Amino acid sequence: MTTSTPRELAEELGYRDETRPGAVVRRYLRQRYPEHPKHERWVLDDEQADDVRVHVPRAEPRG
Repeated sequence: MTTSTPRELAEELGYRDETRPGAVVRRYLRQRYPEHPKHERWVLDDEQADDVRVHVPRAEPRG
């Protein structure tokens, strides 16, 4: 089993210029998993990471 962080997933989805790296993913995770203790690190298993990939849209390319 591999693990991912919100920052890694955000970068994978094209969110590279966020003020707080991974914020877009953490925002989704807080809605999806409200039981997660506040202010604790997110370490996502493969299933959770795939859920993020399905539900968080890719960043619009900057041009």
